[in-house]
Amino acid sequence: MPPKPKYEQLQLAAFRLRTDVPWERRLYLLRFPEAWKKPLTTLAKPRRNGEEIRSIPIALLNDVIAALVPDVITVATRATIGENAPWIYSDVEVDTESLFLIIATWVRATASDPRKVDAILGKLHHSDLAWTPLDVDFTALTSDTDDRIRSDELYRLLPHVIAAELSAPDLQHVHLMPKNPDADPGDESTEVEQVISRFHRTPSEEGACVMNWPPHRMPQRPLSYMINITAQSRAFGSQPLVHLSVGTRRWAHKEAKLSFSHGHSVYMLPSLPWLPGLNRSRSFLVASIESWKKEAPDTNDGFEYSARWAGGKIGKILRELGLTVDGKLPDPEVLKKTPAKYLAAPNAAALVYSNGMYPFDHPVAPGTSLADKVPIVDWVANTLTDRMVLFEPLRKGTKTVLDLKKLKESKFAASEAAQLRRSIADTVGDTLGVDIFYDTTHTKNYARVTLAKLLGIEVPEDTDRLTGKPATVTTEELTVLITVRPVGAWGGGLAGDTAITDKDRFQAAVHNRIDKIGEELGDAGVPTISLVEIKGRKSYAGKQRTSDPKFAIKAGLSRTGRLAQCVTEAPESTTFEGDEEAPTSDSSLEKMRFSWYDLLRQLGVRTADLPVQLGGATIREEPAYLAFWLIRQNQRSRWEGITRQVPVAVLIDPTGRHIQACAPNVRWTPLHRAQHEISRHHMLTDQKRTPEEITRFFEQVLRGVARQYPSLLLLTSAQNLRWGWPHLNNPDMAIDTIKFGQQPQDITRYPGLRHVRLRTTERDEVPDTWAVNSKEEGHAPGCWPDENRIFFSTGEKPRSASSAVKSASKVVPRWRKGQLVNPSTKSMVWNARALELTVAAIQPNDDPEEWATLVHDLRWATPHYEYSISLPWPLAVAKQIAQYIMPLDLIEDVEEIEADISSPVEDGQ
Repeated sequence: MPPKPKYEQLQLAAFRLRTDVPWERRLYLLRFPEAWKKPLTTLAKPRRNGEEIRSIPIALLNDVIAALVPDVITVATRATIGENAPWIYSDVEVDTESLFLIIATWVRATASDPRKVDAILGKLHHSDLAWTPLDVDFTALTSDTDDRIRSDELYRLLPHVIAAELSAPDLQHVHLMPKNPDADPGDESTEVEQVISRFHRTPSEEGACVMNWPPHRMPQRPLSYMINITAQSRAFGSQPLVHLSVGTRRWAHKEAKLSFSHGHSVYMLPSLPWLPGLNRSRSFLVASIESWKKEAPDTNDGFEYSARWAGGKIGKILRELGLTVDGKLPDPEVLKKTPAKYLAAPNAAALVYSNGMYPFDHPVAPGTSLADKVPIVDWVANTLTDRMVLFEPLRKGTKTVLDLKKLKESKFAASEAAQLRRSIADTVGDTLGVDIFYDTTHTKNYARVTLAKLLGIEVPEDTDRLTGKPATVTTEELTVLITVRPVGAWGGGLAGDTAITDKDRFQAAVHNRIDKIGEELGDAGVPTISLVEIKGRKSYAGKQRTSDPKFAIKAGLSRTGRLAQCVTEAPESTTFEGDEEAPTSDSSLEKMRFSWYDLLRQLGVRTADLPVQLGGATIREEPAYLAFWLIRQNQRSRWEGITRQVPVAVLIDPTGRHIQACAPNVRWTPLHRAQHEISRHHMLTDQKRTPEEITRFFEQVLRGVARQYPSLLLLTSAQNLRWGWPHLNNPDMAIDTIKFGQQPQDITRYPGLRHVRLRTTERDEVPDTWAVNSKEEGHAPGCWPDENRIFFSTGEKPRSASSAVKSASKVVPRWRKGQLVNPSTKSMVWNARALELTVAAIQPNDDPEEWATLVHDLRWATPHYEYSISLPWPLAVAKQIAQYIMPLDLIEDVEEIEADISSPVEDGQ
């Protein structure tokens, strides 16, 4: 096997604006007419407290505009009396009579009392809609400015102007067949044109987006490439950056099963405007369709599941505008049953594929390999060379702080049973309860075998079901109380009163299950971990999603003092005879072993101290670690109906072996107990906290622990915390300060404190990245210094992504061993997701790179997983507390983003 390529540089898909070339554009701005706001407030229901209604939600109106009017940017979701905020930006002055027609239809569709409609519309006039020319100079972004409002406006508009330039009619990206890497360097090689992509603008929630059309690999493997464009800033700097992320959008081409919990995006490219007065455009429009139960007298059930425009009111608006007849808008039912019909139509429409639509896998695997991603970024750089300049590659740092070899030796997978037993006793005391609640015999046996090997003990086949008395296993280091019994009825799906709302039904079902578990098991007298077999997610798909008992089981067991991990049925083991060769590993055994590892993680077990190497320039003593996290859910999920913001903090001593957590109304408590207490106080409760309250909590926590240790490293995540602690936003940050109130405080007021803030790829705040050398692109772990205290951290490819092929293009052939191989849409894709590390505050004479390197190394510090994870270990511990507060799996399903992410495999777990 050839040696792995060595990469010493990291390329960011990030650009700086040129300062030597003027860049001016005329755009147009529309503000929501002030005279309309008071009449429109009568659309809303009166408030219970009698307060005056001063704002009108216009998100639905914005959705209708996005479905009908091309090349506009809607930025306001509410129209508030007295505010003169921007509402719509556009490349052209959109015909105001056409806009007024849409607005009037929106009023009719949303009025709760039809008698109010005429009175309201009598006070609205299309002449009130007035476009204002806006001459934009983007070079103003490259100089320091105190005009925050103007700067925010330019940041918002910049991606859309870039998208307009990339989607010009005369532009195209040519996908070329790569050169043969095994060819004689002296041979002349010609690049063979293979495929052409022409890009069109599409609506985007963040920044701007362009997408190629028509799709590639038609008709059996339809896909499009999309380029997401955002304008970003950095801490301690005023210069704007442009970030790119390149993804693959898969299109539905067979009859699709639609979700019952969310809509599905449909992108439309009409050949002519749908309303008179609107401009012809090459840009996509977007709307959503949803599943609904339709009467079907000719069927056995009397009904069938069909499709309609999502939201109910949108469909009504489109019908009233006359767009659902004469083939103007695509028919949602046809889109569901035969989506391929519209992919090549003159009035094209494309239904975004999402997992679960087919009973089989889509013929295009998710993700975009470097073979496709890098040439597209290069094309953007060459196309816009007179506007912006691609970042120079970063060189890999050479420092290490944690001894990675010793870290690997301390993983659970590398630990002896006696060592694990001793570490458990050091963490929770000399007695541990272990439960196996099974539904099938073969799953029970897998659980027993893996537990026996892990702890070096004998595990009984069953324990007394009548008395519930556990079996006692005594070792020199630890006493283990083992229960092995069927899970019974409390492991089944949740049931509820269908006559009440989803929210009330779900909460009632969860609390009923919690009570049932408490009655069945009683309180655990000692720290206990429980492995519970339940049905898989396929058993709770579609309308049965709220019946998934996982969260209720975890919460119920937590009430009794048990930490839980749910597993699904393992396949029955196969007996191999004669010349048959047994597999080298059993995936079911591995899965069960990792489940036990996760339970030990929840206990807070480590088998060895964190191996900090104290030979560096400034890290002279092992620091303690403080991680802040905000468990936040602001959107009211259909299933759960709860809005909450729960701040939590995790404190880890310098050895890494003593972990505590706290939250409002929960004092510092060892992790294995803190999760129970935090769940008890905050599970399924409507807790609204202001940013001021959240900031005050974190300030009190920091003040309380800052002097406990001579060295303390604070870790924060910008995207997670900035809502609750706004001073983590780039404009508010100043070097070597920490800010809770109006005035920043110098870090020296907290002796020994350091603060590193990270950003993830969420909202494209970190761009696509890849490693490079003189010959090729790839992925490599490393800490990569940038400038001004900014560093980037990349992890390693996990074993689960070992089959990923970085050179496999979806549209052009590739070379393998001197032979051309056809393009592969099914090849697995893995892309490293970099973290941006900002060394925000350090003590005098500290070396920023050492502290950034320590945070990077902490991605390998979790004891239950052999590879790097997506966050530094202390932050991961804080984030995982959420699993005992809210039903994460349900929320992820409900809020599922239909666009494919750039990588199907995370950096770790």
